[in-house]
Amino acid sequence: MLPAIHKWNHPFAILSTVAFPHKKILFAGTHDSKILCFDLTTYNLVKTIHLGDKDETHTRSSVLCMTKSQDEQFLFSAGADSLIRIWSIGRLTSNGDLPIREAATLYSLLDIGDIFSLKYLDAHQTIVFGCQNANMLYMTGVIDRMSGKSECNDMNRLPHRRYDKFFDSTGPGSISRVPFPSPASPTRPNHTIMEIPLSNSISYAHNSFIYSIQPLSVTSAHLPDALYVGGLKKEDTDFIVSGGGDGLSKVWAFSRGEKCSVNVQLVAEMDNDESVLCQVVKFPFLYCGLNGGYIKIWDLNLNELVSTLRSPSRCDIVSVSVHDDHIFAAHEKGITKFHKDEIYERNVEDSLVLSTEILKKKCTGCCHLRLATGAKSGSLTLWNISGLVGEHADHGMSVNLIPNSYRDGTQWSKCQSILDNDSMLETLRDLVSFQTVSASNESQHAIDSRRCASYLQQVFTKLGATCELLPIGSNDNPLVHATFKGKSSSKSKIVWYGHYDIISPGDPGKWDSDPYVLTCENGYLKGRGVTDNKGPLAAAIYSAGSCFSKGTLEKDIVFLVEGQEESNSQGFAEAIKKHRNLLGNDVDWVLFSNSYWIDEKTPCLNYGLRGVINVQLRVWSGAPDRHSGLDGGVHREPTTDLSRLLSKLQDDDGRVLIPGFYTSLADLNDEDKLRFEQIFKRADLDKSVSVENLMAKWTQPSLSITNMRVSGPGNATVIPHSAYATLSIRIVPGQDVHVMKLSLEQYIAQCFQKFHTSNQLEFKLLNEAEPWLGEPNNAAYQVLKQEILEAWGIDPLFVREGGSIPQVRFLERALGSSAIQIPCGQSTDNAHLNNERLRIENWYKIRQILQRAFTRL
Repeated sequence: MLPAIHKWNHPFAILSTVAFPHKKILFAGTHDSKILCFDLTTYNLVKTIHLGDKDETHTRSSVLCMTKSQDEQFLFSAGADSLIRIWSIGRLTSNGDLPIREAATLYSLLDIGDIFSLKYLDAHQTIVFGCQNANMLYMTGVIDRMSGKSECNDMNRLPHRRYDKFFDSTGPGSISRVPFPSPASPTRPNHTIMEIPLSNSISYAHNSFIYSIQPLSVTSAHLPDALYVGGLKKEDTDFIVSGGGDGLSKVWAFSRGEKCSVNVQLVAEMDNDESVLCQVVKFPFLYCGLNGGYIKIWDLNLNELVSTLRSPSRCDIVSVSVHDDHIFAAHEKGITKFHKDEIYERNVEDSLVLSTEILKKKCTGCCHLRLATGAKSGSLTLWNISGLVGEHADHGMSVNLIPNSYRDGTQWSKCQSILDNDSMLETLRDLVSFQTVSASNESQHAIDSRRCASYLQQVFTKLGATCELLPIGSNDNPLVHATFKGKSSSKSKIVWYGHYDIISPGDPGKWDSDPYVLTCENGYLKGRGVTDNKGPLAAAIYSAGSCFSKGTLEKDIVFLVEGQEESNSQGFAEAIKKHRNLLGNDVDWVLFSNSYWIDEKTPCLNYGLRGVINVQLRVWSGAPDRHSGLDGGVHREPTTDLSRLLSKLQDDDGRVLIPGFYTSLADLNDEDKLRFEQIFKRADLDKSVSVENLMAKWTQPSLSITNMRVSGPGNATVIPHSAYATLSIRIVPGQDVHVMKLSLEQYIAQCFQKFHTSNQLEFKLLNEAEPWLGEPNNAAYQVLKQEILEAWGIDPLFVREGGSIPQVRFLERALGSSAIQIPCGQSTDNAHLNNERLRIENWYKIRQILQRAFTRL
């Protein structure tokens, strides 16, 4: 199977791609006149370039081809508008912006039609392109011309801006015979307009469309002397190979002449019998993709045909990419890979694959060899092809790092591949595949939970930690305990708390993808558990592993990863108490990441959680279900008693009537009030959210009736013999969970006793959690604040949350240390809902933040 690393979707076809691997950018040209710019690190769409002027729809055109300069300073694009555009490309900024400027536009006075192929020859700053009218054109010294004072920036020189395409023409020397019209913006600053001389056109370079131009990108010393005919000098000559619909591949020599002129000569020709739709050069071989599914391989040294291959689908080959001896051919049915005598074919897209490009590891710094495919359907996908070329990615499972030891610089570079973001992604892919639903009684979920715990043990061990699994009851998921040893002589520790269990994904039909298959799409990870809590957990593990392997870890990092958090952390506290000696008495901080930003744009630090008391009330009679027509009004009914009981919990204004419910509440201090002001000043909140609502959710207790049901068939005439209701009470710092629970139970019993009913009442505690309030001014919060500012370029907001995490306050008390929460995802992550997701940029940034913080805390 060919695994997808990431996929983007666009409404129109992706016609061309070009990667800037050193700048970590992938450009995609579209059918609807756009160039999409993707960050290969975060997978975000960072910029969309709209071709042509906004008010001139006739200047828009499909982007049929693109190329680049070797130094990645310039992008060149061309297509259906007969223009060559040169774009100056900057570097991605820390906030994800990509500086791009259209530096120049080239045009020809000839009616050349669509431009199908385009290449830039760096040595002589020469652009060469092939056209619909069978001509091949070129322009030399283009970069120098852009900075020249003599060049024009009058946009009205472009053919499409002329008042009349027939009468408003130019004669020899590019002198206008008819005045141009006077548009609102006749010039564009820092933009050069270049007219390609008529002499720079090779008429009928092919007897058909010129679909492909490829440079012979090797040093002249490697080219055969036979190519240097007619007095050509090696040091002054560039070579290209063109391919056309006439079935021919032609080698052309571009040699420097007098006064910076260029002489072009045809030096070799190869007949492929079928139309040449695409080509790629891996010297000395030329690979030609042809009609009918054929690929022909030529030896350019000898001008001889080496081999002829054919795709099983026999569809036209529209793009070819080659890595070593592995050939990837794109066509209507997907991708065919040829290697020696093996043929592998896979339908990778929903429609015709129009473009392919291989992104090499040495350029991207990534663990995987990637294949980028652009399709007619508008999808642009990065595929992991390491397994197809014998370069299997190692995501932490086959390289031994010796526990409790440190690597020197050489050793670190060797183990870097198992610690990069691609390896972390593959680890998360595996974690998501485990169906670790802790609240389920299904055997598959129980087995997967155990397997996931064992898998985590392997990951920890391979990244350099010592790790063991601690049992929690006979049927509960084990606790993973792992330690990355610090090099300091002190025995102080940092504890990271997380969990590998999840809640059920529910109805798979409500998901856009399989919830147990990690989907990487449009800059997001999607799958059950990616944000709660497998994604943040993987980031923390790899952060600690990187620090350990580099030797920058001062204190021990201890991981406590449970498998029951979504089921009230059953057995967790007992296991910690039983194995307390493993943690010692010198834990400085407890860190965790199990919540989200308040919006989609502002990083946050969380310092407060509400506690929870979840209770089920059941009222029942000893009699069976009755008929309302026969027994209505004769007996006290359980449903009526339960309804009356629930009415005693709140007054008409919604105020909770449980004795002592509000007694211990404290007013917000001035610092908290200031934090709330900052939140409303900076966060992108929904207009319906008021400061009162936010303060109520974060700082005030609440009582909610979350479920009601009855026995029997549920029709209109049956009196149920039992009725149930579930209460969820959220408590805040200042309220004691045990005191509140006791007060609730006593109050319920007293109210029910006053009913003097023959029905019975059951009070069942489902789960409970203490509220937690951190210390946002402590040293750990300040370190994380600085690292968030460094990573995101913005101070985080200090927020609280209305939800609960059962074991945070317990760990603080049990370990005698302070807890700190650093949220990872955004407010739209859909944790516990359908299509749970996590933005990849957030995921990578939290790894960066934690890696630096672990060395400072």
